[in-house]
Amino acid sequence: MKRFSITIPEKREEVVMVNWEIEAESEEAIKEMFEEGTFFENAEYIETNDSRWGFEVIDQYIDQAEIEEIGDE
Repeated sequence: MKRFSITIPEKREEVVMVNWEIEAESEEAIKEMFEEGTFFENAEYIETNDSRWGFEVIDQYIDQAEIEEIGDE
């Protein structure tokens, strides 16, 4: 039998925890910024952490698969 390596593009959805810092008078003030849509204008991005939950495959593009023979068994 021959062996093959197959690479298939996938569209994935992932939930990750993103850390931000902001100066504000209180937690309530931050919640108001969320409601007003101004939080991201005022906050500083710090980092994106690895996903705790993994990801969900939304779609696979099999028609774009790359197939490469890698040898015989």
